[in-house]
Amino acid sequence: MATMDTVWVDLLDVGFEQKFYDVAGVRTRCIEAGDGPPMLFLHGGGGHAETWIRNLGPHGKHRRCYAVDMLGHGFTDAPDTLDYTTDDVIDHLIRFIDIAGIDRFDLCGESFGGRVASWLAIRYPDRVNKLVLNTSGGLPATQGRQAADVSDLLARTTKSIHAGTDDAVRSRIAWLFADPALVPEEFVKIRQAIYRRSGINESLTRLFSRIFDPADAVRYWLTPERLEYVQSPTLVIWTDKNPIHSYEDALAGFSHIPDVRFHLIENAAHWPQFEQPDEYNRVQLDFLLEPSYPLKVAGLDRR
Repeated sequence: MATMDTVWVDLLDVGFEQKFYDVAGVRTRCIEAGDGPPMLFLHGGGGHAETWIRNLGPHGKHRRCYAVDMLGHGFTDAPDTLDYTTDDVIDHLIRFIDIAGIDRFDLCGESFGGRVASWLAIRYPDRVNKLVLNTSGGLPATQGRQAADVSDLLARTTKSIHAGTDDAVRSRIAWLFADPALVPEEFVKIRQAIYRRSGINESLTRLFSRIFDPADAVRYWLTPERLEYVQSPTLVIWTDKNPIHSYEDALAGFSHIPDVRFHLIENAAHWPQFEQPDEYNRVQLDFLLEPSYPLKVAGLDRR
């Protein structure tokens, strides 16, 4: 059974703070830790900043970490005037980055956060230093992406958001884990608190309806032609038990990034940063701390 141990034990010896920013009228929550060059951490669809609770301490020794609740997620506001497209989320993040006084930054995104991170790197190459894609969303549909897997995720998500019972929320979080017995009970309570917030159910419903709408998703697919515009050195972290795209899918899809390397973490599903934090932190920090050099692609100097 899941334990009642607090997930915050991972930050007991870490200097961190929870801050709220006014981003064009949207109260935006961020957990910040550490010192050094800035680094943004983006959670997945329906997620929240605690996604990175086992990573902020180790990374904070080398970076000023910003784990932000994206638009319509967590304890960030969910205005009812938006459609919650990927563009809406990107626009909000860029405003947050500017208001926080961040210029260039390293960027890590998990799942839907990986899709958003990729588009940030494509559209703002002068802002993104290094890019990490952790079990990223955004790849076009492939044989490895089975309709039954997507339907299962959507059903769990819908029930979790609208029913909000312990079992429904636990089932949705269990989808992220290779071993569902490891789901922290505290994450169930955190998500239930989020779902009780004004506008959150509506924002997440709109977001997921767009993510799983083929006509809308094609606008944001990370196709080879689009990924070729990623100028940042990129690390793709995948798992052997990722519930939708396989490692082979990731290799085939993200290999079109000009400067990319891959790492496979075993015994993890969609949250390797939480299930296998020691390996995840080591691999990601090794990548972030190694020197980067200009990359010449199609006549352009890419850094």
